[in-house]
Amino acid sequence: MRRQVFMTMMLTSMIAAQAADFQYLTIEKNDGQTETLTALGLTISYSSSMLTATNGSEKTTIALSDLRRMYFTNTKSKSETTAIEATDADWDNTETVIYDLRGHRLPQGTKPAPGIYIFKKGNTTTKKYVK
Repeated sequence: MRRQVFMTMMLTSMIAAQAADFQYLTIEKNDGQTETLTALGLTISYSSSMLTATNGSEKTTIALSDLRRMYFTNTKSKSETTAIEATDADWDNTETVIYDLRGHRLPQGTKPAPGIYIFKKGNTTTKKYVK
């Protein structure tokens, strides 16, 4: 019981410190379902074996045994996250700059080996998987 109270206090202090930087709190359950609440005015409380998160207009209650993880994000749903596309791009395109995941720029006109790369053309940046 002491451990749960201590963990809850630590979690609450970490949440308070991080909430100002993010717009949403996402709660993920053991079955994979997620609930997302706006972080503005967020209050998290613990009672017995239940966790309640509320921001005034939204409220969710979950049993601690069903909680997989909680995290802050700037997107409300997974559909807003960026994806990695497969590509068979034109490697001789002199307007496209290609970086590996370590941030190293590939020589212009070089065909990358299979893997994930960052392609930048003008003001557009995309992540692509090279087959």
